[in-house]
Amino acid sequence: MKTTICDITGKCPGRLIAVSDIHGHGHYLKGLLEQLCFSEQDALVIVGDLIEKGGNSLETIRYVMRLKESNPHVFLTAGNVDCSRMGNFFDKSEGNSRRFLEELRWTERVWGCGLFLEILAELGIKTEELDESSVAAVKEAISEKYRRELEFIWNLPTIITYGDYIFVHAGVPTDQVETLLEEDAFHFMKIDAFLEQKNVFERCVVVGHWPASLYYRDAGCMNPVFDYERHTIAIDGGCALKKGGQLNAIVIPEQHAAMRRITWSSYDDYPAVYAKTAQEANKGTVYIKYPNMEVELVSETEDTAELRQKSSGILFHVPKRYLYRRGEKLYCEDYTDEELKIQAGEALKLIGQTSAGAFVKQDGKLGWYRGELCRRNS
Repeated sequence: MKTTICDITGKCPGRLIAVSDIHGHGHYLKGLLEQLCFSEQDALVIVGDLIEKGGNSLETIRYVMRLKESNPHVFLTAGNVDCSRMGNFFDKSEGNSRRFLEELRWTERVWGCGLFLEILAELGIKTEELDESSVAAVKEAISEKYRRELEFIWNLPTIITYGDYIFVHAGVPTDQVETLLEEDAFHFMKIDAFLEQKNVFERCVVVGHWPASLYYRDAGCMNPVFDYERHTIAIDGGCALKKGGQLNAIVIPEQHAAMRRITWSSYDDYPAVYAKTAQEANKGTVYIKYPNMEVELVSETEDTAELRQKSSGILFHVPKRYLYRRGEKLYCEDYTDEELKIQAGEALKLIGQTSAGAFVKQDGKLGWYRGELCRRNS
């Protein structure tokens, strides 16, 4: 698949709102757009990975399709997950039935949800009923009933350009993107840690794909990362992928706006709570993040565990809901034991409550609050 570019310069009458990595969380997108008072005068750019990992991929596609039908200023780029799922489905080469079935079973085992699992459920087909001999007929049935939704995702461009801004799921080596038209599109959908490559651009490059939290070295934070010197912005808020994840949006006032004029907002559905008492900051001892997530169990209580990080040997405590196994190995999801500086009455988002205290989010930053919480500010 060759790289394609959609130029929307001069086509947006008002603000441009950019989000990425919705991952089947259409209700997050709806809530965020309502929060931003999105109107037909605004443009929306979704920078890839509309589907998978969250439990409502099919409805998310349909919601965005309805948005696009009602507002001609809604645009999307393809993400690596979008592209790989559609590519595997539309693949007609030898062995495609086996590959599709393997991916379906992997998705069910690892994520427990996904676009084609939702489609099969709507069709009343159970995955355990499928084998290689029946996949071709099932794919044909899916093609007939869901062709509109699937082709909507399959035909997305690789790159969107908008005045001084470039939107691409994972990254580009140059802001002269017209020179990339003959290159493999998937390469620009799957560049990990793009901001760490230290590219310097004239136009601002806006990317998703790599959760912004992974760029923060010593804090658990889900907010966008702005590199004003190199003209890059990472906006993936870890929606569906990280505990405490959120859907981030940047708001660009017009196509030649300087980066420092950009504002941003975020949305999640974690419950709002308030701190009854103040708490001083405590930096903590550990910040677990990909790829150094393997741990050893030292001891455990009913809801917490003492662990040793394999890569550093550091001991720390974590809510047990952060742990998962792959084979014989034990892993901890992204986590910090930092205690946040919190004022009495301050609004927080509750990620989880344990006997050791509350794990919360404070303006996008994750950490512990050891005091008492209430649901209403008094």
